[in-house]
Amino acid sequence: MNLERVRGYFNEEATVEHYVRAVANIGLWESEKRLFDKYFDKNSSLLDLGCGAGRVSIGLVREGYARVQGADYAESMVAKAREIAGCLDLKTAFTREDATGLSFADESFEGVIFAFNGIMQIPRRALRRQAMSEIHRVLRKGGRFIFTSLDREDRLYSRVFADQGDFEHDLDRNENLLEYGDRHFETEHGVTFMHVPLRRDVEADLRGAGFKVLESAMRSEIARESEQTLAFSEDCRMWVAEKGMDRG
Repeated sequence: MNLERVRGYFNEEATVEHYVRAVANIGLWESEKRLFDKYFDKNSSLLDLGCGAGRVSIGLVREGYARVQGADYAESMVAKAREIAGCLDLKTAFTREDATGLSFADESFEGVIFAFNGIMQIPRRALRRQAMSEIHRVLRKGGRFIFTSLDREDRLYSRVFADQGDFEHDLDRNENLLEYGDRHFETEHGVTFMHVPLRRDVEADLRGAGFKVLESAMRSEIARESEQTLAFSEDCRMWVAEKGMDRG
């Protein structure tokens, strides 16, 4: 698995349409609304990384956030997000970006969002760390980084990973795996990659990039979600981190 294969999945027409439906039928999760309202001002300059077809970016604008920039690695997602925003007469900008090498200047944003486990769809921990460092770079001091991940220690994935000899998790036998915790999910649109991390590893990577963890909780602990949201996505861990200390 590599970044180009991940991008290929998200450029597939069926995948794009799946994310388009999320813009129309789901919008912001209730848990996202609570965290965004808690940690961002309505006039904060925000970057929505891994924006897909614009579910979060467009949801933010509809909630009254005035300065939202969407970005995604898949050009088909960016094109669709622009099309939807144009139809809704929204002025939100969408650009193609690689999270491991962002084009934005230092300290461009007061907040960065990487929703729906997007950062964990970057293969290899070293590249995920690089993305965190890039996010730290483009944030202003005191800026917040809000993102989600699956959790290898939650009720579901602690069972999934209980059998370490399972072929799906066996690095020696399963050539598709790069690191322990990698998963390949069969969807109606094809096979998608996701790393399922340990909390302590995410915390260590955030600290290494120069972040302080402000909050970490499962989505189900933060808010009661709609039936549409629950059908769209499983429970995940929501993270809030702040830029404000030296790396190391």
